[in-house]
Amino acid sequence: MPPKRLFLHRHSTHGSNPHALSPIAILHTKAQWLLFLALCLIVFLGNLALEYSHYRALDSDTPIIIHGQVIAQYTKTSPKTNQPYEVLKVRTESGEIFYTTSKEDIKNLLHTYVRIYGKSAKCSFWQYLQSCLITSFSLSLESTRDYRNSLRTFIDSQHTDSLLGAFYKTLYIADFLPKELRDISNTLGIAHLIAISGFHLGILSLVLGFSLGFIYKRVHRFFPYRNSFFDIGFITIVVLFGYLVLLSFSPSFLRAWVMACVGFVMVYQGIKILHFSFLFMVGILCISFFPRLLFSIGFFLSFFGVFYIYLFLHYFTFSSRSLVFKFVLFPIMFNIIIFANMLILVHFFFPYFSLYTIISIPLTLVFTIFFPASVVAHLLGFGGIFDVPLHMLFSLNLDSIEVFAPIWLFVSYLTLSLLAMRYITAYIASLFLSFGFWGYLYYSLWVA
Repeated sequence: MPPKRLFLHRHSTHGSNPHALSPIAILHTKAQWLLFLALCLIVFLGNLALEYSHYRALDSDTPIIIHGQVIAQYTKTSPKTNQPYEVLKVRTESGEIFYTTSKEDIKNLLHTYVRIYGKSAKCSFWQYLQSCLITSFSLSLESTRDYRNSLRTFIDSQHTDSLLGAFYKTLYIADFLPKELRDISNTLGIAHLIAISGFHLGILSLVLGFSLGFIYKRVHRFFPYRNSFFDIGFITIVVLFGYLVLLSFSPSFLRAWVMACVGFVMVYQGIKILHFSFLFMVGILCISFFPRLLFSIGFFLSFFGVFYIYLFLHYFTFSSRSLVFKFVLFPIMFNIIIFANMLILVHFFFPYFSLYTIISIPLTLVFTIFFPASVVAHLLGFGGIFDVPLHMLFSLNLDSIEVFAPIWLFVSYLTLSLLAMRYITAYIASLFLSFGFWGYLYYSLWVA
């Protein structure tokens, strides 16, 4: 039996067999890249101009009317008067995000559609692409109902704890996660598991592909001329698009779906997709059509999560017949490195860290089974089957610290990461930096 081999190396662009067929790159000349970037720039500027026309309609001196859905509601306390007030986050049909406040004791308006009459605060165009504040003179409910309300009721009915119902609604349909669970998930380092992203799309794709393949084999004899890869892949893409619509085009899931869609076409045409150029091409396409993604933290972290997976696959490979090595040891090493890779980026935006953050690594492995199993359990009406371990997880007494990654470290690390696409020394340096920051977090926790 050949020994296990684990390499840290640079992949060669030439195989050992010069006559072997290999995938080709879709954009392999400077002229092709320039044309692609020029077309994307035209699309980006067109969509940006459309957004600017919407922005110009917001005259801060004239009252305006906003129609949208309340996607988040929470209570805050005024530091001046020490009085509580309600904050509403409203999303319009065109994707605009507005915040408004109310000092009245209003009921829970989450997921309802409202009409706001008020004045917009001073807001620059770049702020507008993120969110704007509107001072409301009046707020009224509209008759429109969210078609997902029945799904929310169906999920809630299977849980006695409302927080666990909220957890599953965030996990399945990207609802707003309550502050209690949001703080715990950030402290445990499992926010990437709860927030819908490409990780979830990958799991769903595997489950759908396997299920459809099982059925397809039994009916393929009736149409043997059909290509099974194309048929199964096309159905999977269509189903996932339906899920994307259900999620109201969640930024991170949108990036993943576009990547899967473009990747499916490219693989079918024999074009290389496990290449950095493909990842950046998809990222540029997404931003071109949806300029607001430039300010989406979820999109940024989702993009670089995939980027570090590409880096890992670029430098590491293994050769072993051992099932333990393939399905246990190598996945553990993969998750540890990707976890370390993301620490500096995550802590630039979110500061929480605790002794228990390390459990996010085994939880990520377990999640690949838990996620599809929980979906099936809910469909069968047994969604509460995992409530006990989840309640134990979310009831942990967490002593956490807050550590933000400084901007100089953030920029330096990103620079090293980008250079690592070409230089192995840059990749090794980035690993030292990420693992060093991980050690610094534990040291800060120890001295706190």
